[in-house]
Amino acid sequence: MNELSYAFVENDSDLEGAFQVRKEVFVEQQGLPESIVFDNLEEEAMHILVKIGDQATGTARIRLLGARQAKLERMAVLKPFRNMGIGKGIISFMIENLRSKQVEEVVLHAQQEVVELYRKCGFEQTGSAFWEAGIEHVKMERRL
Repeated sequence: MNELSYAFVENDSDLEGAFQVRKEVFVEQQGLPESIVFDNLEEEAMHILVKIGDQATGTARIRLLGARQAKLERMAVLKPFRNMGIGKGIISFMIENLRSKQVEEVVLHAQQEVVELYRKCGFEQTGSAFWEAGIEHVKMERRL
């Protein structure tokens, strides 16, 4: 198998790959409307793309909320590539890069079924469960 690569999106081709992963996971598999999956915050966000060889396999976006806080959003891994450590790799890549930007805290809204993944990556739940886009979520955060 080709090696995994993690990088910030720097061109339209890679952004298209990231969006295709999100579309497959959130729209096709989870049935969410594209209007929720893609919004007017795309241009201000930093997008991560994970590839195996030339194939896009995972993605996430990060938005800086303030001088010291960022939000991890829209993290998705294609079904055939789950349970290979790609999600943990995205979080490690993100943390390493955000530390260099003096970000001190990352927040996220985790779908209930992946809360354990975020816990294993050092995130803590900070509130009660709530519904977002018809899916149960919890707010989580991690100090860097």
